[in-house]
Amino acid sequence: MNSKLTFGAITGTIFGLVLCSSQPAFAGGTGTDPCSLLTQAQVSAVLGTNVDPAKQVTPTMCGWSAPNQPNSINAKKVALLMSDARAFGFAKTPVVSSETTAPASGICEDAVYSFPTGNRSGLATALYVKKGSTYFTVHVYGFPDQAKTMAMEKTLALDACSKL
Repeated sequence: MNSKLTFGAITGTIFGLVLCSSQPAFAGGTGTDPCSLLTQAQVSAVLGTNVDPAKQVTPTMCGWSAPNQPNSINAKKVALLMSDARAFGFAKTPVVSSETTAPASGICEDAVYSFPTGNRSGLATALYVKKGSTYFTVHVYGFPDQAKTMAMEKTLALDACSKL
């Protein structure tokens, strides 16, 4: 039952971010292609396994995943979503008690981690990043160790920041 709740929270978060960010990210003039911010080699190195080439899920969302995995929440994958100031603000001040935030220092101009409150898996960890007028979110999935997941997200965010 808990895995169903976690899956629902992750799916809802991604769906909400896609809905909230799909128009404003491009309307704001950034027009950044999310697939251009990370390479297949960078994602593979961080995950410690080969990943398939980037797949553009929506105009504002790109994903990389390890090949030949079952389609499950435990699959090793990365999602990068272009976002906007509003979504970043929501991430910094969560409105639900089941989410916690922590500052992420040394990443672009501003960054914050968001993760489930309590002793739950790091599957729903996300890193929200701001550089200039560009905002994006990095999600790493498939690693139950929250600290490891957060470190991977930071490395990928730094790689992405270097291209902005």
